[in-house]
Amino acid sequence: MTDAPLQSPLYERFVQTDALMIPYGSGGQAVEVVGAFEEVGLEYAAIRKGCVLFDQPHTGTLVATGVDRLAFLNNMVTQKVIDLEPGVSRRSFWLNRKGRVEADLRLSEFGDRTLISLDRHIAAQTASALGNYLFSEDAAIEDRSHEFHRISLHGVTALPTLAQSTGNDAAATLQPGRCLACEIAGHPVIAEREDLTGEPGVELCVAREAALAVYDAILDTGRVKPCGWFAINTARIEAGQAMFNVDFGPQNLPAETGVIESRVDFRKGCYLGQEVVARMDARKTRKQVLVAIRVKGPDGSQEAPLPTAGDRLFAPGDEGGNPIGTVTSSTVSPMLSAASIAFAMIRDANSAAGTELVVNAEGTRATAVVQESLVFWARNA
Repeated sequence: MTDAPLQSPLYERFVQTDALMIPYGSGGQAVEVVGAFEEVGLEYAAIRKGCVLFDQPHTGTLVATGVDRLAFLNNMVTQKVIDLEPGVSRRSFWLNRKGRVEADLRLSEFGDRTLISLDRHIAAQTASALGNYLFSEDAAIEDRSHEFHRISLHGVTALPTLAQSTGNDAAATLQPGRCLACEIAGHPVIAEREDLTGEPGVELCVAREAALAVYDAILDTGRVKPCGWFAINTARIEAGQAMFNVDFGPQNLPAETGVIESRVDFRKGCYLGQEVVARMDARKTRKQVLVAIRVKGPDGSQEAPLPTAGDRLFAPGDEGGNPIGTVTSSTVSPMLSAASIAFAMIRDANSAAGTELVVNAEGTRATAVVQESLVFWARNA
């Protein structure tokens, strides 16, 4: 294993255009992603008013094949996938025997194979771990992250942009939870609806050697702006989209993630870790949970300090005691008049909506209020 950062096939292009490159992940497994191409506010505005193109070298791809693949996966993951029809995608967790989250997955069915999107840092180990449970099944799970690359479109005009890029009218009406095989610039492309930013979003999976041609073909439509992680991150926090290995991870149980409803089917049969999930659901108990918090300024003003990942939270009056939680993601929200907002993993006893907490932020202490849900802003709310 090398200590050099993993690189996007578009890396040289980005360096030539003076894009700001930042590490995503840590140590020798860090993947370099674009932080920003230009002023972050302009990229963010394009998400809310038009469409952006985002490179995703931090996203990996597994491919499941064989006639028994869906039955096998159904016995492994938390979501019901045995009835997955071609053109349908579902989100799911892959757990270990203790019920903790090993991976956050999106499974997309195409009739002859199932594509699985996940954090690239854990792609190889996830494929290997799943493969260890295969015995006589006609199924195979392979990490193909070195062969496929992912980019994505986000914004109010993402679907029309995809339709123009593919020449496929069906792309203009691609619904949440759906996927589509198409072509861009003569290259096969898999399009999967994924609304990461609160606007329509589509993740595109292409052969690594075709990534630059597809990227340029989309830019050539003239209706899309290249975008980096900083703007995407702001929009995804506003939209309440928690991320694996950012806001929750292998140390967490599904009930703690804040996204259990979209990842777990409580009506399906057994799967790895199911006993723990069912027991916690029946008892309605958990140690901690991911919540959204909004920070108040002095005397309740809008101008509030911004906590950053790792900043600790305390119960009011117990600032010198043990922390009851930690900030995982934060941003200043353009859609909420520059409010300081964040996700935080906090003790369940302090997680009720409206609960006031104390957070250390920018060298000071501020009041943070737990919100009703992870979603801070929705276009049609």
